[in-house]
Amino acid sequence: MKLKKIIAAILAVSVLLSLQINSYADEIRLKNADRITGEIVKEDSETVIIKTEAMGSIPIKRTFIQQIISDKKPVLAQTKETTPKLWQRETSLGYNQANGNTENSQLSLNLYANRKTEDDEFTIKGNSFYSSSNKKMDTQKWYTMARYAFSVRERKWYNFYRLEADHDKFANIDYRLVPAVGLGYWYSDTARWKAMLESALGLEHTNFKQGTKDSNEAVFIPRAFFQVALFGESKLSQDLSLYSPLSDIGEYRLHSKTIFENPINDKLLLRLSLINDYDADPPKETKKKDLRFISSLVYSF
Repeated sequence: MKLKKIIAAILAVSVLLSLQINSYADEIRLKNADRITGEIVKEDSETVIIKTEAMGSIPIKRTFIQQIISDKKPVLAQTKETTPKLWQRETSLGYNQANGNTENSQLSLNLYANRKTEDDEFTIKGNSFYSSSNKKMDTQKWYTMARYAFSVRERKWYNFYRLEADHDKFANIDYRLVPAVGLGYWYSDTARWKAMLESALGLEHTNFKQGTKDSNEAVFIPRAFFQVALFGESKLSQDLSLYSPLSDIGEYRLHSKTIFENPINDKLLLRLSLINDYDADPPKETKKKDLRFISSLVYSF
């Protein structure tokens, strides 16, 4: 009888210990139906790190996670999935003004939408820019772009298709269309450091004002982009694109955008942009360089 009682007591303690261990176990269910059990030790918007008994700490990207089940977080376990939203959308308004010998005002409006999955990405963006000097308009521009890209190898190489359209009243450009197709490579795509290179071939059609003959040029378009995380959640990025006609590489255009961003909360951020547009062969009575500094308030939704 004593032996039976001892065995029963051991079994009871084992069950209790098992229940206690399981009550503190986290489980990550992946989209491919795999399950990983352990203890979640760290998580952010892009990655979850789970500590397992057999394999140690394992970082898992949220894009591969279907659901997180945790007894320490019962709400997550039953009702909340960790799959991030596919669409990222934002709008921003920027305004600069300088007073002195010249009264100068500048207004910019930007719209952006991006849908990104494990295999492809779709982006739409548009911006407009207006400035006046001595109460007279001296700049009127707008730009729109639609782009579709999909991974072709190990999610680092990608193929993309892009259509750009822009207007610049004071550069005598009624509208310019640039459809292009190209290939790119992500050297790094993490929260701390992003870097990529891409190149494309396109056809540039320019419709000029004031009777200037329209032009059609085959163009080569290389692009470089990097973004680095600074202090806190602030970021610094550089985006550089070159538009070089295949018939005369000396008539190239260069577009450079340097951006500093600092979040205010989860919906608002402050953005400082330095934009430099350089045209090696501009239309008559138009300057080669157009440099703008814009401070904007950005709203994400």
